[in-house]
Amino acid sequence: MSGRSSFSALLVAVAVLPAPASAQNVWRVSLDGPLATVGAALEWAAAGDTVRVAPGVYRERLVIQRPVVLIGEGRPVLDGGGEGHVVDARAALTIQGFVLRNSGARPEREDAGIVVRGAPARIEDNRIEDVLYGVHLKEAPGSLVRGTVIRGKRLPVERRGDGIRLWYSHGTRIVGNTVRDTRDVVLYFSDRLVVRGNTIEDGRYGLHTMYGHRGRFLDNRVVGNDVGAFLMYSEGLLLEGNVFADAGGASGMGLGLKDTEDVRAVGNLFVGNVVGIHLDNSPRSEGTTNIFIDNALVANEVAVRLLPSVRGNHFHGNAFVGNDRPVEVAGGSGSGQASQNEWRGNQWSQYAGFDEDGDGIGDTPFEHLRLGDELLARHPALKLFSGSPALSLLDLLGRFLPLLQPEPVVVDSAPRRSVRAVERWEESLSMMGGADGRPTWPMAAWALAGLLGVGFVVWGAGNPFR
Repeated sequence: MSGRSSFSALLVAVAVLPAPASAQNVWRVSLDGPLATVGAALEWAAAGDTVRVAPGVYRERLVIQRPVVLIGEGRPVLDGGGEGHVVDARAALTIQGFVLRNSGARPEREDAGIVVRGAPARIEDNRIEDVLYGVHLKEAPGSLVRGTVIRGKRLPVERRGDGIRLWYSHGTRIVGNTVRDTRDVVLYFSDRLVVRGNTIEDGRYGLHTMYGHRGRFLDNRVVGNDVGAFLMYSEGLLLEGNVFADAGGASGMGLGLKDTEDVRAVGNLFVGNVVGIHLDNSPRSEGTTNIFIDNALVANEVAVRLLPSVRGNHFHGNAFVGNDRPVEVAGGSGSGQASQNEWRGNQWSQYAGFDEDGDGIGDTPFEHLRLGDELLARHPALKLFSGSPALSLLDLLGRFLPLLQPEPVVVDSAPRRSVRAVERWEESLSMMGGADGRPTWPMAAWALAGLLGVGFVVWGAGNPFR
């Protein structure tokens, strides 16, 4: 080949090679351009470069080895083809404006829409759908997941992956996302998290923390999960302005604390759950407390359930409204277990006392002492007849037969006639509505079944309160 021919060939080669803008290092991808795949642009991009992707469907899985910024223009689609991760980043990543869909479904590989390992990520304004796991951050401290909609694969809940999963990712912010039809939002071994303004629906555990300290959970809406939030082995958490609603699984907890302490729960709404707040060995250390202030617990089967050994929780200024049972000690009360926690200045819809001096505080203490509730705590199988005339009859008998009365479950020495806890949630409560969860059978049949069931326990099991 002559020298002139070689030079001409070189000019042609240079003409078709993509080149970044000289000052901004921006690579442009489009289906009809020189760079027709995102993967090709990533091969050319240097650390810190930006790849801008035009609209279209890109059927490829990305492996990112250098820090880059991926910007979708017009919501381009990255389709993983049903295998592996859609985006697998081993370096710092910013990704914004994409639809990511169709990951693999192998749980042993934790196939995900986006997985980031060993570096911070900024994941904003994306839609992630038909994926096993949504966003999986492994040792990615200081990350941000914001404004992203995540929807899992159509699988039974036990076969799904987590919508968002953190592992040793301290200081991460999870803000303004919507997560539906996944398993959990899991936050493991990650301190100083900010989880704010998210909607988490139709999963197993809406929020699940383990060994995560000094986190803040603010203004989230956690609705229709088996468990709203279960926080374990953690300390120094703030929960404020959250809605925990319609937790209806076998456990059915709006909020569960296990071996967790120094929690401050302020101004949250717990509505329509099997159990509003469940406390298991929380706080776990002597001298520590969990504080519940200005929360509204409305229309739950049980507003607060404590295991018998639980002590050191403070309940002040909360509204207990329309719950079947405001407070319950699992397995039944005795030896004043609930009184090892502090109850003062709460509103109780069951309170029948007066306020003669008009100071807003009842003249007599509130005591929760109902024979039927004690029977339900000791014999959960009777929960089907909660609200039945049979249990109401037992409560009436207990008033006239003191020998049948169990010990008080809870005593509030200064019950308030009203608190502000419910006011902020009036609009949310009116929108939720919903049934009270009781059977829709004919009342006569339900009443008869309740009488038979309670009668069997009372007369067939000896003394049901021992």
